[in-house]
Amino acid sequence: MLINLKERKKIFIFLDRFINNSIEQIIKYKNISIIYRNYKSSDEEEFKKIFKLSKKKKISLFVAHNELLIKKYSIDGFYIPSFVKKKIYVNKKILLIGSAHNYLEIYQKLKQGCKIIFLSPIFSNKNNKNLGFVKYNLITRNFNTLFCALGGVNSLNIRKIYLTKSIGVSGIRIINHLKFINNFVNLNR
Repeated sequence: MLINLKERKKIFIFLDRFINNSIEQIIKYKNISIIYRNYKSSDEEEFKKIFKLSKKKKISLFVAHNELLIKKYSIDGFYIPSFVKKKIYVNKKILLIGSAHNYLEIYQKLKQGCKIIFLSPIFSNKNNKNLGFVKYNLITRNFNTLFCALGGVNSLNIRKIYLTKSIGVSGIRIINHLKFINNFVNLNR
């Protein structure tokens, strides 16, 4: 397994397709992990590009909700979205990670065997529903597991992540914010 959880804070980037220019610019950082999450189609050619690049650059790669890709390729982990309620059975070498929005979903992810839980949204989203870093800390201190901040993280609020129990940050559009990634990496040194 490539991911080292004892290192500095991580950045988990959700991708649904291969974005050559953006990926090439961010893979120089050692604390980046990619989560391939494409619910609309199962374009294996797109996935193969990400898979080859992650192996070449030694970046941890997780697959969301596609057990066929897990069986076919040597993947580091499996991402279980909050809406998946069933138990996932994969090789013990594969790291299970998942997302949650409340206590019930956190308990569910723990039962599923997730070692990292993406708790969201930490900062504001389109519905203006967010935990904020105080509530985020209150929730995470009740569990003996690893949490990662998800939702609304940007260059303006990135420093607040260091006030949480979070092992890092994650996002769907985070790849479009190279300035944010550079800021986070520089704070991590």
